[in-house]
Amino acid sequence: MKLMNHSVEFGLPSQYLWKFPQGNTPLAPAPFEKEWLVKFYEFCMKTSTPLTIAIVYFSFVHFVNPLIRQRQVKKAALKDKNVKDLTKKEIKRLPAAPFAIAKYKLFKLFVLLHNIFLCWYSVWTFVGMSRSIYQNIQSLKPLTNPSRFQQFFQSVCDLDLGVFSTKSAPLDSLLLFGFWFYVSKFYEVLDTIIILLKGRPSSLLQSYHHAGAMMCMWAGIRYRSPPIWIFVIFNSFIHSLMYFYFTLSCLKIKVPNMFKRALTSMQITQFVLGGSLAVVHAFIWYTDLSTGQITNCIGSSDQALPLIINVAYLTPLTALFAAFYIESYIKRAQK
Repeated sequence: MKLMNHSVEFGLPSQYLWKFPQGNTPLAPAPFEKEWLVKFYEFCMKTSTPLTIAIVYFSFVHFVNPLIRQRQVKKAALKDKNVKDLTKKEIKRLPAAPFAIAKYKLFKLFVLLHNIFLCWYSVWTFVGMSRSIYQNIQSLKPLTNPSRFQQFFQSVCDLDLGVFSTKSAPLDSLLLFGFWFYVSKFYEVLDTIIILLKGRPSSLLQSYHHAGAMMCMWAGIRYRSPPIWIFVIFNSFIHSLMYFYFTLSCLKIKVPNMFKRALTSMQITQFVLGGSLAVVHAFIWYTDLSTGQITNCIGSSDQALPLIINVAYLTPLTALFAAFYIESYIKRAQK
């Protein structure tokens, strides 16, 4: 295969970005050899799987939340008989009303191990995915223009020879890391269960965040949409810090408020920067090294669907995080 110069350039998005998704993209072969893992992969990639789990999860949380608030009010009333007709703001400030299970040492140990595991897993994903992109860029150097910009987008956009491909390094592909990262979004639902058992209602921010992440990751991996690398890299990095903080909290290690504030700022930044960078992919044209033709990084209407879903999901999520930041740090500091 000969060297191809100027393999990546900017241009207007292809027509696929404006077409209704066909949904006929064949499922990429599973990055596994064991039969039970292949079946699990195929089950998880069905549209009904994340959709059902997301709806059940979101509905369950917002059914249980009023019951948790009732417990909080009842507990407050037992301590102070003068508690009457509380406003919504006052109810939000009530102390937790934990269930009996949350007081057991075994439960606390589980929460600690849960946070340690997700911290370790997030670090593994971030390091593994970053290394995978770097190694793929190195492998493409002899075939492409030496520009780093071009090498990078060649790597993330080319489905046959890029980071999504399982041909050269099946254990280091975006398909593998992305699939397990998608599955981890189901496991992260335990974060909400822990909060509920500790006697506090789950916020709209958290339930929307978890439910939406399931659908975004599913769409990106199911249709092998190049911008999904952003979700995997950015989110795993932030989660590494976030679950590290949760681990320290479980160990009763005091964390400076500045760290928590910086972590929330980084979360907001990843949404704005990540969403903007994802849109840039629609304006990238690269040379398909298999065919030699100039191709848009968003090569089909099905690949455009995850991009649209992610941008639509990130817009209200950013607003919710901004509101949380203002309420938790700015207003509280003023008080």
